[in-house]
Amino acid sequence: MRVGEIRALKWREHVDLVAGMISVSEQMRHGVSGTPKGGRRRVVPMTSTLIAALKALEVVRVGYVVRNDDGEPMTDGQTTHAVRRICRKAGLPERGWHSLRHSFGTHSALLGVNPSRLQAWMGHGRIDETMLYAHVAASRMRPLPPELRAVSCPDDPDQRIVHLLGLRSTVKWTDVSRPSAPEIHGTDVAQEQGSATA
Repeated sequence: MRVGEIRALKWREHVDLVAGMISVSEQMRHGVSGTPKGGRRRVVPMTSTLIAALKALEVVRVGYVVRNDDGEPMTDGQTTHAVRRICRKAGLPERGWHSLRHSFGTHSALLGVNPSRLQAWMGHGRIDETMLYAHVAASRMRPLPPELRAVSCPDDPDQRIVHLLGLRSTVKWTDVSRPSAPEIHGTDVAQEQGSATA
């Protein structure tokens, strides 16, 4: 999701913790609420990690999800400082919100998501924007770490990808040697990608 879309999230209108989905129907930029970029509304799945984190928040689930103590949405600058502070606390290099968006797109492509599904999740107007992630993934192919290959995943390809995305933080990707292309995802990625273009 884009940072403006995250700032505009409201508990009752956009977040469904039971279905594990976020409805993206508005964005907030410079304190002004409007439609998302490109005017497209979409639904984005949440990982189990995100669902658990949102459920664990000790707040009344009303109003904005990302907000100040007074309940008002964070400003552009406040969200930038917040994500950098979170990175520091986690011992990670400081990154901006958009880097997190790119990480989601890249990891989804690495795990074999159908490009048309990724386009919908990312809110891209054109498939060529989404294919940048697929091309990056193709140039950095490597097998799933053993911890992810051993996990029992849902049969639905979209649910499988979301499930694996939720497990990313539990493994070290750098410990895995680079493979030949057929071993990449433990699934027939070419078949899934072919069904998107058929």
